Amino acid sequence: MYYGDPTPEQLSAWRSSLDAFLSAIHRVGEPYPVLAEYPIFDLERADFLVVGRRRAMVVECKGWSNPKRVNDYSVEVDGGLSADPCYQLKNYVNKLRYFHSAASKLEFDGVVYTYRTHAYHDDCRVVSDSEELAACLGGLGEPGGDEEVIELLEGRMVINDSLVKLVEKHKNQLIRGAAKILLDEGYGLSSEQLEVVERVLGSLATREKKTYLVRGVSGSGKTLVALTLLLEAVSRGYKALLGYKNNRLLNTLRTALRTSVKGVDPSALIVFYSTGPQAGFRGLGEQNFPADKYGEIDLAIYDEAQRMTEDVIELSSRRANVTVYFYDDQQLLVGNEAGTRTNFLKYLEHPQEITLSAPFRAPKSYVDSLRSLLEGGSFTPGDYDFEVFDDILSMLDALRGKANSGAKVALICAFTESDGDRKNPKSPKNLRIGYPLQSGFDLYKGLNLEVRWLMDEKNQYPKYWMGALDPLEYCASVYGAQGLEADYVGVVWGRDLILREEGWTVNPEVITGTVGGKHSLKTIAKQDAQKAVELLKNRYYVMLSRGIRGTYVFFEDPETLHQIRRRQLQPKP
Repeated sequence: MYYGDPTPEQLSAWRSSLDAFLSAIHRVGEPYPVLAEYPIFDLERADFLVVGRRRAMVVECKGWSNPKRVNDYSVEVDGGLSADPCYQLKNYVNKLRYFHSAASKLEFDGVVYTYRTHAYHDDCRVVSDSEELAACLGGLGEPGGDEEVIELLEGRMVINDSLVKLVEKHKNQLIRGAAKILLDEGYGLSSEQLEVVERVLGSLATREKKTYLVRGVSGSGKTLVALTLLLEAVSRGYKALLGYKNNRLLNTLRTALRTSVKGVDPSALIVFYSTGPQAGFRGLGEQNFPADKYGEIDLAIYDEAQRMTEDVIELSSRRANVTVYFYDDQQLLVGNEAGTRTNFLKYLEHPQEITLSAPFRAPKSYVDSLRSLLEGGSFTPGDYDFEVFDDILSMLDALRGKANSGAKVALICAFTESDGDRKNPKSPKNLRIGYPLQSGFDLYKGLNLEVRWLMDEKNQYPKYWMGALDPLEYCASVYGAQGLEADYVGVVWGRDLILREEGWTVNPEVITGTVGGKHSLKTIAKQDAQKAVELLKNRYYVMLSRGIRGTYVFFEDPETLHQIRRRQLQPKP
């Protein structure tokens, strides 16, 4: 097991499935290699993968006696809800087709084996006795050999498209049924993610007042689930809104989703909330979602809710019948951000808690290793494409090479050295990599480089993350990276969080971020070094976990690089 020991119920289910499967595979007459409990990303597992020559078939076994279909992705079994086997099968097969490194050499297919019932729908290939399954497997033809097995055992699951790109591609269809469209593109929801969708939609259907608190690690698909919830709710006739504090992420999603289907523009359902008393109103943005503008709201969803202040947490649950908060309290960036489990439980009335435990964007081993590094431990990125560069030109060349080969790349810099100037795009304050820098830092002198901050959240940021701007002529700060992703991300590690023999420390003199006013990192760093270090760790955790396929890093402080290498940094395989 990847996550702890199996429960007695799991062991019993495995024995039952294995017995049923073996009774079928013994009838085939061909020695097909079989991989059991095959991992799909980090948390999902296909029951069996039967390997033929250049082909492989997923077999999803179900021993239910009387499943009752509830919707396109759920069934009722023994009084409880479970993932629909056909949805589950398509999820596995499509992820293998789209994201597995062996997909260029192997053709993937699948079948559901309901060995205790014949009463099941036919949205996918379903067989119900061992002879039927044996005949299905016999269609694989010649058994696979070492080549196919090695491809499957040593291959990797790597996401091909960013969520923003996928949303833009299918925006006209998503409003009619997001879950199915995403499933067909390999973005099917895991059992954990489906649980969130199912419970929230169930509360909407029964008109019960409910609050859900969903905690997810970086890359666990919080935004994917939030968008799915929004669109599925609207397609069922509910009034729903998806709220963000991060106006860069908000505007990027709005731009990607902007369309009109039967008079409905789903981008208008993505709204802004503030983190506190700002812009002449208190609490939630959009003038507190006034009834004369938004009407009665059935569902309010808050993504990146860790950015809420305490007063917003208290106010935010009052506007809708069902409220959902997605948060990761390891991503607090500013001193007054208070979206932690403790504060949510303090202000929300009896929230139901759900955890998204596995990352979807990057391997769990890499994400866990990031935390180990930031807490002073060793760093072992494994087979994730992580590389540290001794000079900025080499890193930029490597990213350019990835971009030229068709990968989406992005550059994220520590908010140091220059302030940024939103009003004057040509201001020297917008230069982040080059010479002369506002701070006087001359590391890039003579390199003929000019990389500027992205400053315009309504136009520049959407264009950047959707691939319409040169990704290496601009860079995002952590505020413009949270919630977004690219295939490969280059991170410029600044001189703000530095590592010495005795551990992590902060250099307040180079910090330029003033977001949050008196609660900004710049202010805190001069008053409370330890709190500043913790906020900086969160910032680098965000920046270093945006890459789907790989992350490249350049350190502006040579001693930090030296100390990182001493902490058992493994080179890229």
